Amino acid sequence: MNWLSAALDCIAAEEKAVLVTVAEAKGSTPRESGAKMLVRADEIVGSIGGGQLELLAIDAARRMMADRATRLDLIRYSLGPDLGQCCGGAVRLLLEPLSKTDRRWLTQWQSQLANPDTRLLVTSADGNKHWAEPEQPEDGARIAESGKGWQVVEAVRRASRPVWVFGAGHVGRALVKVLAELPFEVTWLDSRFDGFPAAIPAGIRHVVAPRLAEKVEEAPPATLFLVLTHSHQLDLDICDRVLRRGDFALLGLIGSATKKARFLHGLRDRGHNAAALERLICPIGLAQVPGKQPMAIAVATAAQLLRLSAAEQAGAEREQSSRDRRGTG
Repeated sequence: MNWLSAALDCIAAEEKAVLVTVAEAKGSTPRESGAKMLVRADEIVGSIGGGQLELLAIDAARRMMADRATRLDLIRYSLGPDLGQCCGGAVRLLLEPLSKTDRRWLTQWQSQLANPDTRLLVTSADGNKHWAEPEQPEDGARIAESGKGWQVVEAVRRASRPVWVFGAGHVGRALVKVLAELPFEVTWLDSRFDGFPAAIPAGIRHVVAPRLAEKVEEAPPATLFLVLTHSHQLDLDICDRVLRRGDFALLGLIGSATKKARFLHGLRDRGHNAAALERLICPIGLAQVPGKQPMAIAVATAAQLLRLSAAEQAGAEREQSSRDRRGTG
């Protein structure tokens, strides 16, 4: 959500900016509906897919800024005929020049991100906005058209998953750089006051905790835990506490087959049964991604988290489809 904090910064500084939203995506498109990009005078925050589509959107946004436009616009692009791109789909982009009056809904959007329930933000062609409750599950954005004109309807919810990264060493630093660009809510923890780099990636919450393992209790349910501290004993203590919680989505430990065997033995001695120990993933990262360099491990681990999220989403969609069929039978 870097676009969101950047948009609020622009308003606070009375700086011109235009928010670009993929209001509709049909067929094969570079990004999904709901993707956003903030265009500033000298910076772009976020992306709607790159390529010619993004260049045209940036150009249109900066023309609005130069013309001091205040009205929003809805522009349609066919990626094949209009832009010569191979995707072949079509998108409609919502372009909104931001002003002080937009602070309210942006702040409300920011608050809504802490809410697991979905709400709808409805933007009318005249620029008016209001919030609504969904009648059925929704995601992304869509365009609703009627005799009164069009509306862009966006589903807003806590889309990012909590990831707690224990350890600010070389791998931890590489991993956080990657995760900062992905749909995760990252908390980065270390026991050392001098463990973190001077520059923390935007959107990353970092915590110094001398009694690091105790911080496990503060993580929300369904957290993805990644354990890679400077100390094997500390790693073991953290894994022990995560397993005792039981309500986690993933427990990943950096290491090797030898380290995993030692940890399984140690955790078994601490009373964990076989079913619990099967949930410990060590080493972390997809095996298909080779390399032991910190960034290679980071990329492999991020891919593992993304694959897990995709599998869970597919399972939820199958369950919803099954419930719908049962309801109509």
